[in-house]
Amino acid sequence: MAGLGRQVASTGMLAQDAIDKALSALVRFRILCEAMHVGQLRVIATAAARYASNGPDFIARAEAAVGQPIELISGDREAYLSALGVISGFDRPNGVVGDLGGGSLELAAVDGSRVGAGVSLALGGLALMDRSKNSIKAAEKIVREDLDGHPQLAAMRGRDFFAVGGTWRALATLHQRQSGYPLNVMHGYTVPAREASEFVRLVERADATMLESIEAISSARRPLLAYGALVLDLLIKRGRPRQVVISAHGV
Repeated sequence: MAGLGRQVASTGMLAQDAIDKALSALVRFRILCEAMHVGQLRVIATAAARYASNGPDFIARAEAAVGQPIELISGDREAYLSALGVISGFDRPNGVVGDLGGGSLELAAVDGSRVGAGVSLALGGLALMDRSKNSIKAAEKIVREDLDGHPQLAAMRGRDFFAVGGTWRALATLHQRQSGYPLNVMHGYTVPAREASEFVRLVERADATMLESIEAISSARRPLLAYGALVLDLLIKRGRPRQVVISAHGV
């Protein structure tokens, strides 16, 4: 995790240490792709690079590191591509896709092979930590306000909510461990909405280090768990889906 979106909301810029981590990772990926004789490589940049004033400079340096042009996609495009990822991974999905990254949350309705209008909100885990100054209470107010008035929430009622993104997969991993789920398979893991809401409220209130099976989650991901849990809890409360379905497919 490079954490590119960590300080963008408060400073308007990508942090230098995050840039260094990202560039180092891209060089490593380039070497791996060369070793595997990858025929086609496509690289995209998302929310952090969209919002940061030094985003264009970072993309130029990243293109040099990876040896490929980088496509900066819009929030609407990101929501659409996330929905296509879910469509590619499920048989006739019906509901709303939510892709939670470090800098943003994308929502888009899906019905079979059709994708509805998407929206991108600055509610990614890193962005939310930054905007709330590391306060869960302040973050709750931000999420409530930012979710107001979006038709994607109304489209969720009684249908499935497809959760995309590393933080929500980490929450699902904790739920699997604590419920004794017998399989080590994440894609398609399904939790009834009420049970999911109860579990994420527990995560919101708990000290992450005290959660059972927390060692299954990377140390870099743990600080984001409470914020990801908060967003999911409020999405369930507002949208009232019938169940939460984890998707390993996204953009």
